[in-house]
Amino acid sequence: MQYVFIIAAVVLAVALYFYVCALLFIYVAVPAMVLGAGLGFAAGAVTGLVVTFMALFGDQGARVLTPADVAAGKLKILRTPTAVRPDFAWPGYFVAQVWLDWWTMAERIATVLRPAWQWSWTQARRSGLVGLACWPLLLPVAVTLIGVTAGAAAVAVLVLTILIVVTGAVWIAGAAITAVLRTLDRAGQVVRRSAGNCPRCYQVSPHPVYRCAGPHHNDKSGLHHDIRPGLLGVFYRRCGCGRRLPTMVLRAARSMAALCPLCGADLHSGAGAATDVRVPVFGAPSSGKTHLVMASVVGLLRQGGDVKVSLADEHSRRTYTTFAAVIDGGGSAVKTDAAHPPIAITLRMQQGKRDALLHVYDAAGEALANPELNEKFQYLDAARTLVFVLDPFAIPDVRQRYQRTFADLFRTANVSADLPEPSYQNIVTRLRQYGVRTEQKRLAFVVSKRDLVQQLPDMSGLADDPDAVRSWLIDRGADNLVASAERDFGTVRFFFVSAKDSAAAAAGPLRPFRWLLEDEPVPKPVPQQATGHRAAHQYNRT
Repeated sequence: MQYVFIIAAVVLAVALYFYVCALLFIYVAVPAMVLGAGLGFAAGAVTGLVVTFMALFGDQGARVLTPADVAAGKLKILRTPTAVRPDFAWPGYFVAQVWLDWWTMAERIATVLRPAWQWSWTQARRSGLVGLACWPLLLPVAVTLIGVTAGAAAVAVLVLTILIVVTGAVWIAGAAITAVLRTLDRAGQVVRRSAGNCPRCYQVSPHPVYRCAGPHHNDKSGLHHDIRPGLLGVFYRRCGCGRRLPTMVLRAARSMAALCPLCGADLHSGAGAATDVRVPVFGAPSSGKTHLVMASVVGLLRQGGDVKVSLADEHSRRTYTTFAAVIDGGGSAVKTDAAHPPIAITLRMQQGKRDALLHVYDAAGEALANPELNEKFQYLDAARTLVFVLDPFAIPDVRQRYQRTFADLFRTANVSADLPEPSYQNIVTRLRQYGVRTEQKRLAFVVSKRDLVQQLPDMSGLADDPDAVRSWLIDRGADNLVASAERDFGTVRFFFVSAKDSAAAAAGPLRPFRWLLEDEPVPKPVPQQATGHRAAHQYNRT
């Protein structure tokens, strides 16, 4: 009987416990959970908003993508298959930093909520069975924590959604604007025929390296290898030193120093934006190339008019001093040394806002004929117009007819020992081996030493008329060379000049340069003068 009473008491106690729990659950826990969920969600949302504000507009700590990270290649989206490292500059905010900020916000929300969950779990474990028995009173606490977490998570998801939408819109707009700006930049270069031309290695690049003028402990950190609009900035970019730099080559060239992307040599000011004209002068040794270059450069600099022609660098100024001394003294040019790089002199032509760089190259004939040496002359590949100089005394027919009778004249002329045609073919073959389409190039075919060759019998009447010069070459057995030139190049024009003529004369050494500049978007320093000749012969493939 005693056990019956015990069992009955236990059942009654259990029933009473569940009854009380039911009452507490219905009248205390449920209202408290509803209130706790609402207040908790609101508190969590407020917490999430405060943390978001601090993460986006406050101290971002170590979660900032710095220019050093970009230069080190940590931003994978900026990695390229080339060996050039990304530039030391701040990336656009919506490129990567936006996601770092959101991740920082999520981490900080978790950091704020983690102590509350840890404390509640610790207290629940310490209370043991007593705490478990009071479960109706613990439910509001758990629901409140869940509400706080849900509110903060909702803010994080909402911010993430907004960032995805805004970032997507920015990327679409940025990509469109970048494409337009890059197209305009490249189109401007094409119209102007602009490029960066290296005076050391002769590399021609449409995208020079530009140096930031800000403070840099390491010179390389101030180099920007690709200044075009992109992930580092659309209209402007921020260098790692804090200096704001313009994007687009045409804008950067106005205020930033340019360098060669291959060897790092300094380029001329305005490189990449100014019209860039390269004029290689080639021919056999002693054909008169160097003297023609000297007379032409001196003549261009001494021309009057509203076009300002100046020397673009210190090397050109030193070279011009030598040129002027030879021309004014009436002496002969020193033979170009094949062991040295080609002589390159650069002139700057300015008229108002128009700016152009004219590079004239003179390499030794021996170097031009040597495949191991001429492969380094990349200016040949990028030139739009070439000048071939032929020594008329070296034509076999002329040499056979007059060398014995006019030996003194031949010695004075310092006749080239090489035949004209091989010196021409060497360069054309080299151009074709490097994939250059010569049919898109122009050739000024110059017969030199006019003042001397006119002293030969029946030569005094030969004038600087393209048709007459062409016919004379054909009559003297150079018809194969003439045909090759007209076959190889898109446009060929013939000249008969003397480097000792006055630059202002109709038959002066400037005539080939006047002609080649006619097709270039540059200020014309020398107006075309009427010579009294009939329409000049000019062979055009088209």
